[in-house]
Amino acid sequence: MDNQQERLHFLFNKYLSDTITAGEQEELWALIDTLATADDFPESIRAAWNDPPKRDVFTGVDSVHILDSILRQPKKRPVATLISKHWWKIAASLLMLFGIRFFFQSRAVKPTASRHAPTLPAQKKVVLTLSNGEPVVLDDKAAGTIARQGDILVIKHTDGSLSYTRGSNSSSADSYNTVSTPTGSQYHLELPDGTKVWLNAASSIKYPLAFSPQKRNVEISGEVFFDVAQQAAVPFEVSSGDMQVQVLGTSFNIMAYKDEGCIKTTLITGMVKVIKGTGSCQLRPGTQAVLPSGGNNFQLVKADVQEVLAWKEGEFRFRDADISSIMRQAARWYDVEVSYQGPLPSNKFYGVIPRQHNISELLEVLEMTGHVHFRTMGRKIIVISGAK
Repeated sequence: MDNQQERLHFLFNKYLSDTITAGEQEELWALIDTLATADDFPESIRAAWNDPPKRDVFTGVDSVHILDSILRQPKKRPVATLISKHWWKIAASLLMLFGIRFFFQSRAVKPTASRHAPTLPAQKKVVLTLSNGEPVVLDDKAAGTIARQGDILVIKHTDGSLSYTRGSNSSSADSYNTVSTPTGSQYHLELPDGTKVWLNAASSIKYPLAFSPQKRNVEISGEVFFDVAQQAAVPFEVSSGDMQVQVLGTSFNIMAYKDEGCIKTTLITGMVKVIKGTGSCQLRPGTQAVLPSGGNNFQLVKADVQEVLAWKEGEFRFRDADISSIMRQAARWYDVEVSYQGPLPSNKFYGVIPRQHNISELLEVLEMTGHVHFRTMGRKIIVISGAK
C-alpha cells in the first residue's frame, strides 16, 4: 500500500469516527477526488461501502450518511461557481467509486446549469366523483361543505383533506364515491368510518358513503396508504383487481400500478391477510407480500419501510432500483413520457431526492454515474445507456 492509500484509510476512519479536523477533511476530499478512478483504489473501502452488512472498517455507519454529510458540508471558498463545480466533481467521483449509487438532498450543492428542461411535478387536479356521477374538482373548492348526498355531507378541511359527516338515519352502503389523483398529485382523506387514506399520484379509491354493519369494503388502483379505524366486529377489506387485503385495525401500503408488473402489500402495524383466489398469506409488521401480475402465489419479503413510504413523506427513495423502475415513478409524478433507446443499463441505483425538485435535477444526478444519459424534448424523455 503506497503512502496515498495509507493516508486515505487513515483520514476516512477519522472522518467516520468524527475525529477529523477541518484541514484533514479537506485533504480527504482531495485524495478521493484524485484516487477515485484509479485501478488500485483500496478495495477494502470500496467493498465496505458496497456491502454494508459485512463492512469492518465502517462498522455502524451507513454509506448514505457519509455521502449525505459530504454533500452538506459548508463551503468556505470565495467563488460560488468554483465551489459548486469542485464539490460536485467530488460527489461524482464518489458515485463512480461506490457501486453506481447516488444520494441527493435539497441542501446539497446543485450544478450551476441544467442541460434538461426544468420540468416540475404535473399540476393536474384531484377529482371526487359523487354517487350520482357528478365530478367535483377538489382543488377548486374552498374549505367547508362541498357536496350533500342525502343527509351525508362532504367536508373539505383547511388543509385540503376530505371527510364525511352523516345523519342518524343515513343508510348509503350502495352509494359510492371515488377520489382520483392525476399524475403529479397526492391526496389525503378520511373515510366515513374514520379510516385515514393517502393516495399517491395516478391512484384512486372507491368507497361507500356508509359501510355495512358486516364489512367495510373499498376498491383501489395505483398506490394507497391506509390507517384503518379499529372496529373489531367489522373487518376492513381492500380490493385491487382480484386480490383482497383483509384487516381489522392496522396501517399498510398497497402498490398496485398496472405498469409495475406486480402488486406489493406492505404492513406497517397490526396484521393483515392477503388473498388471491384460493391462496392467502398473513403479514406481520415490516413484511411485504409480492404478487406478480397474473400470478396466484405470494412471495413474502422483508420490507424497506422507508422506501415504501417515501412517497407519503414527499420523497423519491431508491434502494438497488433499476433505471426503468426509477423512470416509472418519475413519469407518474412529473407527467412525462419515457422511452428507451438501445439496451437498458443493468446497474442498480440508490438515492433520495425530494419530490418538489425539478426532474432535471434527478436526471443530472443519474447522469453523474456515467451509466445512463437522457435526451429531453418537452415532456418526452429518452433514456440511453452509457455516458453522454
